[in-house]
Amino acid sequence: MSSQMTTEDARMNRPKVAEVLPRGTLQRFGIAGGFNTFLFWIIWEILRSTFLLDLLNETAMWSISWAISSTFAHFVHRTFTFDGRKNVKNTILGALSVYAFGMAGSTLSYDALITLFDVPIRLIFLVNMLGWGLFTWATMRWLVFGYTSEEE
Repeated sequence: MSSQMTTEDARMNRPKVAEVLPRGTLQRFGIAGGFNTFLFWIIWEILRSTFLLDLLNETAMWSISWAISSTFAHFVHRTFTFDGRKNVKNTILGALSVYAFGMAGSTLSYDALITLFDVPIRLIFLVNMLGWGLFTWATMRWLVFGYTSEEE
């Protein structure tokens, strides 16, 4: 019985996810963002392997992939990174506004990077995603979700 109590005590004393990775932090956003970026990358790679690449161009593949993955990303961040207390109508509208701005900006920078630098396309993908990921985290945290740690 005492070993049973020890196991239960150990379980109760384990730190909670919110203590190790508090909501709203860049680290938590990075985990969710990594998942969202993986989804984005898969869509991008699939589109690049179709006839659409010849019909359109690299920049169009980037834009389409960004648009498709953005709605999904909102719900991942709402559930995991920040919280779901705000009205979903407000957060989806705000998130899609951030993603639309991010899509326009990241598409312009992606196109510029492709034009200016003769480096592997996946390196351009990575650099562009990291830069715009920081922008997205900041705007989602403070503008869309209005997240502060005191609310937790």
